[in-house]
Amino acid sequence: MQFLILTHSVAVHLQNNVSSIHVSPPRLLCHTQGFKLLSLFRVACEMFDLLFFVLVAHTAYGDVSYSFPEEMKRGFVIGNIAKDLGLDVNRLSSRKARIDTEGNRKQYCDINLNTGELIVAERIDREGLCGKKASCVVNHELVLESPLELHRFILNIEDINDNSPQFTESVVKFEIRESAVKGSRYLLDEAHDADIARNSVQSYTLQDNEHFILNVLTRENGRKYGELVLNKELDREQQKEVTLILTAVDGGTPPRSGTVAIHVSVLDANDNAPVFSQAVYKVSLPENSPLDTVVVTVSATDADEGQNGEVTYAFSHLSEIVRGAPMSSFLSINGDTGVIHAVRSHSQRVSSSKLRRGGGRGNSPQHLQL
Repeated sequence: MQFLILTHSVAVHLQNNVSSIHVSPPRLLCHTQGFKLLSLFRVACEMFDLLFFVLVAHTAYGDVSYSFPEEMKRGFVIGNIAKDLGLDVNRLSSRKARIDTEGNRKQYCDINLNTGELIVAERIDREGLCGKKASCVVNHELVLESPLELHRFILNIEDINDNSPQFTESVVKFEIRESAVKGSRYLLDEAHDADIARNSVQSYTLQDNEHFILNVLTRENGRKYGELVLNKELDREQQKEVTLILTAVDGGTPPRSGTVAIHVSVLDANDNAPVFSQAVYKVSLPENSPLDTVVVTVSATDADEGQNGEVTYAFSHLSEIVRGAPMSSFLSINGDTGVIHAVRSHSQRVSSSKLRRGGGRGNSPQHLQL
C-alpha cells in the first residue's frame, strides 16, 4: 500500500518593521511498503520536487516618517530614504525608483538616484497646505520595479514663524461719552496669525496713555483678545480725541508683531455750567433816559458743545417795586444776545436785580448781579 501527499507551507514574518509573506515550494511526502519500491518512489519524489509554483506576493512595508520645517529651499536634503529602508543605492536607477503622491497631490519631494537622498522638490507653505491644523502630514510612496516594491513614507511639515499677527481693520473707532464712569469696558477685535501654537498670537500691549488700560483675556479655544478699560474719566473740553496704538505679539523666535490704531471720539455731556464774563455788571443811566436805551450787554459762555453749549438769557428775579411798578416795567433783555434795554424812563436809582443765564438741557442756571 502506498500514497502521496503534496503539501506546501506559508509563513509570515515581521522583522525590522517589514512584514513579508514567504511561500515554500510543495513537498512530496512519499511512503511505501516494501524496500523494492523505494528507489522508484525516490525518483518520483525528485521529479515532483522540481515541479513547484512560484507565488509572487506584494510586500507591505512599515511607514517611514520625516519631519522638517516648511519653506525650505529646493534641494534641501530631508533624509536618506535608501539607507532608512535598507535599499541598494547602486540599483535605484536600474529599478526605476521614483516618488508618487497619494490623492493626486502636488509632489513636494524627489529622490536623488545617485545618493538615495530624499530632497525638497517644491516650496512647501504649511499654512496654504494645512491651514490651522495641529499637524500637517503629506503621504508619499517610493516605487521600485523589477521586482515591484512600494514603500510608503510620511512628510511631517513643521510650522515656522513666517507670519505676523494682523488685525482686520487698520483703525478701530470708538465713540465714548465723557460722562462714562471709570471701569467702563470696550471690547477689542482680536488679531489673527496664520501660524499655529507658540507662533500664533500670545500677548497684547497698549500704548501708555492717561485714560485707558488693557485687559487681556483668553477664550476657551486658547485664543487671546483684549478689552479697553477706562481708568480715568474723559473730559471733552480738555481733549476731544484720544489715539492709541494696540500691538499684538506672537511667541516665535524672534517674535513678530502687528499693530492697530484705536481712535476714541469723546462725546459731549452737559457737564459744564455757564460762566459770565464778569460776576457783577455796574451800570449808570441818566435820569429820563429815552425808551430802548441800551443799558448793558451781558455775555456768558459754556464749554459744552451743541445744544449743551447754547446760551440764552433771562431775568430771574424782577419782583422789586420801583415807584410802585415792578422792575420788569423798566428793563428787558434779549434772550439770544444778552442786550438789556430800558423800557421806560428812569428818574431815580433802581435797586439791583439778578440776571439768569440758561445753559443746555439739565443744566442749572447761572446768576449774576446787575
